[in-house]
Amino acid sequence: MKKLDNTLIIGIGNNTRQDDGLGWYFLDSLEKDDFNPENLLYKYQLMVEDAEIISAYETVIFVDASKEHSANGFKIERIFPSEQVAFSTHAVPPNQILNLCATIYHKKPKAYVIKIDGYEWDYKIELSKEAETNLNNAIKSFTQVLLPRIIAKK
Repeated sequence: MKKLDNTLIIGIGNNTRQDDGLGWYFLDSLEKDDFNPENLLYKYQLMVEDAEIISAYETVIFVDASKEHSANGFKIERIFPSEQVAFSTHAVPPNQILNLCATIYHKKPKAYVIKIDGYEWDYKIELSKEAETNLNNAIKSFTQVLLPRIIAKK
């Protein structure tokens, strides 16, 4: 079983809303590849309480579907705590969770976001063909590029 010491991967989404489930499908793929479930967290949306959860980790990776379209069908970016904090009753963006973590718990995990392009958002448990291709490409890039960097810095 592949255990990533001090790394948490958070899949955000809803697999009953087609491509909105990309974050969860990403985690499902890692589990099938024998990643330790203790390193994987499924969330419908991020909430302020997640600041406490991530405070226990050195590295946090947020994975979510995106309605914005990138050249490769996905984007992996390093993110930092937000300078401005705004709350809604719906969801809190990853950079604001990082800000809360730093402010409340005085912890600053290294953080990344993986945004995978989605196309269909209907009530259906199935990815669109395009999103499935983007998911596979994002997983390949994660395992071949980002993951080795994270492991090497431990």
